[in-house]
Amino acid sequence: LRAIAAGSPLHGTVLDPFSGAATTGMAAHQLGRTYIGIDLNERFHDIGIRRLNNQASTQRASHIRHNAGGEAA
Repeated sequence: LRAIAAGSPLHGTVLDPFSGAATTGMAAHQLGRTYIGIDLNERFHDIGIRRLNNQASTQRASHIRHNAGGEAA
């Protein structure tokens, strides 16, 4: 997280040419960056996409629960 925070501006883009299972992408999204991941191994690519989609679903559900309590987003 620290390397991404130090090396890219808020709302910037993180490029990971060896993305593997998208751990860097998950950290980038958590810190408010967009992410471009590249991997030659289709299996790792599929794992990464699944992990990023799960992270996005979890964040949306958390946001909805937070708003349902009447608190500001």
